Amino acid sequence: MSKALYSDDVVSLEAREGALYLKGAPGFHNASDLATSGIQWLQGFDGSQVSFNLCGVSRTSSATISVLLEWLRAAQFKKLEVDRITLSDSMRELIEMAELGDVFPAHETSFASAEEA
Repeated sequence: MSKALYSDDVVSLEAREGALYLKGAPGFHNASDLATSGIQWLQGFDGSQVSFNLCGVSRTSSATISVLLEWLRAAQFKKLEVDRITLSDSMRELIEMAELGDVFPAHETSFASAEEA
C-alpha cells in the first residue's frame, strides 16, 4: 500500500513496500519539507531494511542530495539497513561529478530511467 508523505506542484514523496519514492523536480524551496517528511516516516518504520528510489527525479540539485543524505542519517540513527538506492540519470551525473559515489552505503546503488519508478 502506498502512503503519500508530501506533495506540491513540482514534487511528490511517497512510501510503499519499505521504500521512499521521490518524483519530480525537488529544489531548495521544498528540500526541508521533503527531508522532514522522509525522516518522520523512517522514524515510524518498523522494518529492518529500507530503500530509496529517486529514479523519478527529473531535475536535481545539491538540495536533492542533501535530502537523500538526511534520510541516510536517519536510517543509520535507527539502525536500518539501506538495501538499495535507485537514482535517475540526472542524480547519477551530479553524484559522479561531485565524486560522492562512496557516500551512499547501500548494498546496491543503481541507476534507472523514470519509466521504472
